[in-house]
Amino acid sequence: MVKNVLVLILTIIVFAGCTGKQPQSDWTAEEYFRYAKEKYDDEDYFESVRDFTVVILRYAGSAVADSAQFFLACSHFYMDEYIISAAEFSKLINDMPQSPLVSEAQYMLGESYYQMSPRAELDQQYSWNAVKEFQIFLEDYPTSPRREEVEKKIIELREKFANKYYKNAELYRKMRNYNSSIIYYNFVLSNYYDTDFADDAQYGKALSYIELEDFLQAKEELLIFLDKFPDSKLLIQVKEKLKEINRTLAENDSFSN
Repeated sequence: MVKNVLVLILTIIVFAGCTGKQPQSDWTAEEYFRYAKEKYDDEDYFESVRDFTVVILRYAGSAVADSAQFFLACSHFYMDEYIISAAEFSKLINDMPQSPLVSEAQYMLGESYYQMSPRAELDQQYSWNAVKEFQIFLEDYPTSPRREEVEKKIIELREKFANKYYKNAELYRKMRNYNSSIIYYNFVLSNYYDTDFADDAQYGKALSYIELEDFLQAKEELLIFLDKFPDSKLLIQVKEKLKEINRTLAENDSFSN
């Protein structure tokens, strides 16, 4: 009998140790927030979402409401629920604009969209959203220590946009739809002239004019290439192509005479 009682007591102690403390009805906003933050710090994000939500709903307007909203968004972020985290960071920015956490929320909003950015050939709406939110961050917080990191991510995303439009141009050129390919090459050159795809687009544009047998325009595009991209990896190919065009133009002149 005594042995059974001891086993029961030990079971209760172990169970109590596993369950830990539970929320109390008389807790203040700060106490409930600390309880939720402990779950967050232990990376128990599923539980922290529930508890931060309680803080936000039960203690709206409290001194910790903005922190609860921020860490609720972060909890979703670290569970890879980026669409939800973006919505929750936006809620903090829009509903609590005086919070000192707004700057970090703005960064994390851009980061949420950045994490959803797909490979270049797919729809880039999330990438566009990331660039937009990162640019807002740079404009509003120009001295932030995150500035260099954010600028690098914007450059990375712009490269992805340039890649997408360049691939579209190349596809049209392979399909022999040269006028459409030129439109896309021009789009890259106009909007992404500072990316690694600018020289490829300039060369592709010249090749399209060659296929259209507009050799004078092709020559002009190759000369523009030599002027703008003197260090390009395509330089040898461009020079060879320019020699071919000059020979073709010379032959055409001799025939016309």
